[in-house]
Amino acid sequence: MTADPTANGIRLELRLRMLSDWHIGTGTARHGLVDRVVQRDGRGLPFVPAKTLIGVWRDACEVAASALDSGPTGVWHDWVEYLFGTQSPSRVDEEARAPEQAVHAPRPAALMLEGALSFPGRLGEVLADRPQLLEAVTFVKPGVAIDARTGAAADDKLRYEEMARGGLTLTGAAELHGAEALDPDQRACALGLLWIGAELLESIGGKRRRGAGRCRLELTASEAPPSMERLQQLAQDPAAPPPPPAVADCEPERHQSSDDASWERVALTFTLETPLLAHDRALGNLDIGRDHIPGWMLLPAVLRHLDSAAAAAAARRGDLVVTPATPVVGGGRGRPVPGVLARVKDEPGRLINRMVQKPDEPVERFRAGYVPADSDGPISVARPNFVLRMHNTVHDHKQRPTSDLGGVYVYQALEPGTELAAEIRVRTGILPKGWHERLPSTWRLGRSRKDDYGLVRVKARPIQDQSPRPEQDALREGDLLRVWLLSDVLVLGPRLNPSGDPADLARALQDAFTAAGATDVRLEPHRSDNGMANAYDVARTDSWHTAWRLPRPSLLGLAAGGCLTFRVTNGRIPAKALSAVELAGVGLRRGEGFGQVRFNDPLLTAPMTRREQKDPEPEADPNGKAQLLGTAEAETDPSGRARLLGPDEAGHKEARVIERAAWRAEIRRRAEQCAADADNEVLHGLTELSASRLNSIRSLLTRLDAEPDDIRRRIARLTARWDAPQVQQALEALLVDEDKVWDVLGLPTPELFLTKDAEQQLRRELRPEALRTLLTACVAAHTRRLARQERAAVLEQAGRS
Repeated sequence: MTADPTANGIRLELRLRMLSDWHIGTGTARHGLVDRVVQRDGRGLPFVPAKTLIGVWRDACEVAASALDSGPTGVWHDWVEYLFGTQSPSRVDEEARAPEQAVHAPRPAALMLEGALSFPGRLGEVLADRPQLLEAVTFVKPGVAIDARTGAAADDKLRYEEMARGGLTLTGAAELHGAEALDPDQRACALGLLWIGAELLESIGGKRRRGAGRCRLELTASEAPPSMERLQQLAQDPAAPPPPPAVADCEPERHQSSDDASWERVALTFTLETPLLAHDRALGNLDIGRDHIPGWMLLPAVLRHLDSAAAAAAARRGDLVVTPATPVVGGGRGRPVPGVLARVKDEPGRLINRMVQKPDEPVERFRAGYVPADSDGPISVARPNFVLRMHNTVHDHKQRPTSDLGGVYVYQALEPGTELAAEIRVRTGILPKGWHERLPSTWRLGRSRKDDYGLVRVKARPIQDQSPRPEQDALREGDLLRVWLLSDVLVLGPRLNPSGDPADLARALQDAFTAAGATDVRLEPHRSDNGMANAYDVARTDSWHTAWRLPRPSLLGLAAGGCLTFRVTNGRIPAKALSAVELAGVGLRRGEGFGQVRFNDPLLTAPMTRREQKDPEPEADPNGKAQLLGTAEAETDPSGRARLLGPDEAGHKEARVIERAAWRAEIRRRAEQCAADADNEVLHGLTELSASRLNSIRSLLTRLDAEPDDIRRRIARLTARWDAPQVQQALEALLVDEDKVWDVLGLPTPELFLTKDAEQQLRRELRPEALRTLLTACVAAHTRRLARQERAAVLEQAGRS
């Protein structure tokens, strides 16, 4: 449920500061490595889904509302519902409700997030170019289960969980829609409750009751929040939120149709900024989305942006048509792959048009995909990509997912970056000139569009080239009419029942041609007896009343991509009538995109001589760079990678946290490599010392950030009684020289830089830690080698005796 996206509101900038390590998982594992994996975005970076933030933010606001209302109900609880929308009732609540209690229409959410919270500034682009630093964003933490009876670790319960590092700040944006309709007191209540809830929000994600996910949410709004004195006044006398939007009158306003047979056509291009879920069907807890945006989903958004009663009336009459938005193929709007198109199994790339060709070998039909609108050149069947996102619904009292509220569920949605195209057609003269200029903007479409899904950038342009169909395409008695269904088609049978019978489609076509001026046309389905085939399926669309959350009748009809052949048994169909029906559509609910057809397309009427062209595989990116839509392309350095962050850029502080972790991991790794070498230069001049004297050197590692003269004096005091000048010189060379430890370790390398000042700052900050790690590892390894040598000598002597 969402508010009207055309309304102006208050914009909020969100900053979520992670004070501890955190985990927001996918619910999956990497076999043999990690039992719980952190959820990552397209760049491989952890992020906080908008659904997760909305859930904990709402809980915090409910806590504040309970305190302000001194109970479970009141004005402040009404404000929670105004901001976050009506929650779906649990199964227990529905069963407990009395039969006479009315079911009220749910309120849409006024607070809408613009996608997930992610790393700020250019940090994501810079990290994507440096895999070694990207690995440092997360780490693996071991854990065990405690046996309740013994109080000790349970057997076979060791697990490894991936955690994202604390100290990072994730940013995002939200908007309070419809705020311009609120009076000053109401605006103060809405903003004040959001700020109080943000202050009460202390943790997020998994394991937050065990210390993980500690955070602080900071808000910056385009309008200043109310002062503390103002909040104290509103706490005693709050303003009530506006009532829910009223249901539209059942008797719509009448508008006269246009007598002009021509159409104004506008091409729409949709670019997905977040995943988009156009619900198709549910399999268990998996919600499967469509591979396109249906016209019935686009029509309400189009009417809201046009904001015209005449447009709404035209849609009801069929004088305004919104086609489905299909993936862009070959630079244009893709068309559903014809059902008669098949590929030969034993000959890759060879295609057969089963409507006019009889296959002599086994063939495989295309079940899904889209072909380009251009009928020339090789054919490529494109399919859009999907993403899978797992979510859960947490029970307020049990504080865990339960089946009463849906539990854990998965969305399969179109991936961000997908481009789709649709078309709007309006009878000439119905809408004022320039009506299409109101359409380009950012729309919200599909399910869960108030948080992680459905954010779409829309462009619109008039279609100027509307050349008529040539007159030689006209059909006479005895000719064949080949129909390609570009969308689902809804027709009725003789008893007014939904039908998938070609004979009922023939009657619907006859009525459409009559409305287009071709009277006395008669069609009958044509069935070939030489093995050439038609191909069509029946599609089902489960209709739903969004405002009331109640099911409507399912819509049954012929599925998009179907191909059928009819013979003209009477009358003549001029080319003008063919074009008119292609533009207006056939059957019911044409304004919602149903009933789009194409007649006698060259792809159906001629034998297939072209071959299938495989879509090129995406080029491998050696740097692992995966740009997310909506972010500017980062500037690059001479090596082609994103340039480093400056001290004043957003994300510099977070980059330093990641750099520090990556440097420490690399210091430990290289120190172990150095310690494994018995001839390493760290212990040159020290190998003659006994184990106890070697271990006493560790006392020098406590104040390595002191002045060089102080370090020399401490070395001299330690070695004064050893009578070993070479030891003193070796220790001074290692502990006093600022560059010695980095030369031994071979650090730093360009792969460990995210910021321009990393080398200077981190060399100075981590030098004491690097010295301690290196010297401790080398001394421990040398001591183990001495112990092994002594043991070997003892065993050898024992063997001789």
